[in-house]
Amino acid sequence: MKKRMLTMMIGAVGVIVVALAGWYVMFVHFGKGPAFPFVKVYAADIVDFEQTEIADNPLMALTETEEEAQGIAEQYGIDLVSFENGLALYQTNEDPFEVIARGEKNGYTKLSINFIRSAYDGDQIQRIYGE
Repeated sequence: MKKRMLTMMIGAVGVIVVALAGWYVMFVHFGKGPAFPFVKVYAADIVDFEQTEIADNPLMALTETEEEAQGIAEQYGIDLVSFENGLALYQTNEDPFEVIARGEKNGYTKLSINFIRSAYDGDQIQRIYGE
């Protein structure tokens, strides 16, 4: 009886360990599922966006074809710089935020700002994590 009880306890602990390890791998490595209750979650501060640099080609859009990307450029009155793997980059002499606002007002295809971000920016890490 003791041997059977010990085997059941070891099996239960093994199942729990495997479940927690799977949960950890899915959340940390694949970004799926809820976080552990004890994992501290950090929110990005809006100040980070004000200090983020905008790329040389400040506007971008996801499109299926290069022809669609060219149509968006004509719609907005901006220049298509490149199209690769469904990502179109655009150049404009106007303020990119004004171009996006004009597009939203007129119901055009959505454009986004092409920000330059670095995963190794020490100042941002310090602001986000408070280190």
